[in-house]
Order: sequence, then structure tokens, then C-alpha cells
Amino acid sequence: MGRPINKRKIGQGSGKIQATRHFFTGASEATTTAWIVNQRSTNKFTVTDGSTTEVLTLVNQSAGDLSAGEFAIDAVLDDSTVVQVTKLHNRTIQYEKVGPDGETTDDSVDIGKIKYVVGNAGQQDDGVSDTATVDGQ
Repeated sequence: MGRPINKRKIGQGSGKIQATRHFFTGASEATTTAWIVNQRSTNKFTVTDGSTTEVLTLVNQSAGDLSAGEFAIDAVLDDSTVVQVTKLHNRTIQYEKVGPDGETTDDSVDIGKIKYVVGNAGQQDDGVSDTATVDGQ
């Protein structure tokens, strides 16, 4: 599994990573507040919204494309580009940025690894260059 993500960045509360979209089994895709309870493996995390708790898989899917048992986290790069987090590491994220037309061909996909801060992914005002801002509570 490698190094797990920092425990100070998971759980409920300010400064903690938030699931941007989640799809609990037996429900539908939702954007309501949900957070990571713990890390189970490289891409599996226990996620809860306060009433339902389930082990979900972190996937690279846009809004409306999640399947049951999956969740996604958005991040904003310094240039205000929204990307999908594909892996969470202790101090960095791995992300995938799809081309402007939504294609995932080799020449239009940008895969990168960058340091991150937890905040509101709708705002990129962390004051630190070369970082991404992931959705936070």
C-alpha cells in the first residue's frame, strides 16, 4: 500500500479531505458532505456521510458517472484547472486531467503528481505555488 495518508487529513471537521461525489450501495450518486473515516488500501477508503458508512473505491469519474461503491475527489491546480484525484499519498496526490473535449486519448490526458493542501477546491488561494487544493470540509 505504501505510505498511508496523514491521519490528520481524514475524519470529520475543518481541514479534512471531503469526498466530492459518492455513491453508496443501494442509493444514488450524491454530492452531500461525506468524509474519509480510514484508509483500507491504496484506493479503498471507508467513507461516511454521518448516517451511512461504507468502504468505497476512489475512482477517476466525472459527475453522473459513478457506480455503486465508488467515490471521487476533485482538486484545483494553480492554474484553476479542476482535476480528478486518482491516488492519495501522505503529502501528494496523483491526478488525471482529461483533454478539453473530454477524450481520454494518450495525447489529451495529463497525469501528474503534486503536493496538496486541503481546502475549498472551488477556490485556489492557498498562497503556495505548485500545489493543488483538494475538497475540504
